[in-house]
Amino acid sequence: MKTTDELFYSQGYHQTGINQIIEESGVAKATFYSHFKSKEDLGLEYLRAKKNHEMNATQDMVNGIKDPYKKYMAIIKGLIPFMEESNFRGCGFSNIAVEITEPKSPIRKEVKFHDEVFRSLIRDVVQELVYSDKRYKHLNVEEIVDMYYIITEGALIASRNYNDTWPLKKAVIALEKLIQ
Repeated sequence: MKTTDELFYSQGYHQTGINQIIEESGVAKATFYSHFKSKEDLGLEYLRAKKNHEMNATQDMVNGIKDPYKKYMAIIKGLIPFMEESNFRGCGFSNIAVEITEPKSPIRKEVKFHDEVFRSLIRDVVQELVYSDKRYKHLNVEEIVDMYYIITEGALIASRNYNDTWPLKKAVIALEKLIQ
């Protein structure tokens, strides 16, 4: 799966062929097809593994922070080094969603499922913030979750497009203002 992850993420889903994956991974063609019936099946497994890895890492990071405000800010702030380390390639889910245009595609459904899991994580963090201090009691959790998600997604795409972290740094400011 490591080879698939590297190729789909760096080259894109459509630019990566099954033969290239088989060749670079060193897996026999028969073995590959005994595990994956199609490129779409491989794409789904790629997304599921990526979701599990990213969500576990984000959850672990958030769980390691006691202060609810710092926890709220940690998700967006954590994306700055991620973008730099990925050479501004961006979110693997957004990248593949751009390539797969059919809304009913299983791959697009998996992207949406990832987004819902991400939004659930944000919801937990926002709820904890709201319940932590009377300063935040007035906040509408679902509204904040929606805006946090949209700001984050937009900042990731803009950061990729500009090949710079300034959009994420502006998103940090926007998310701070969102809860004031």
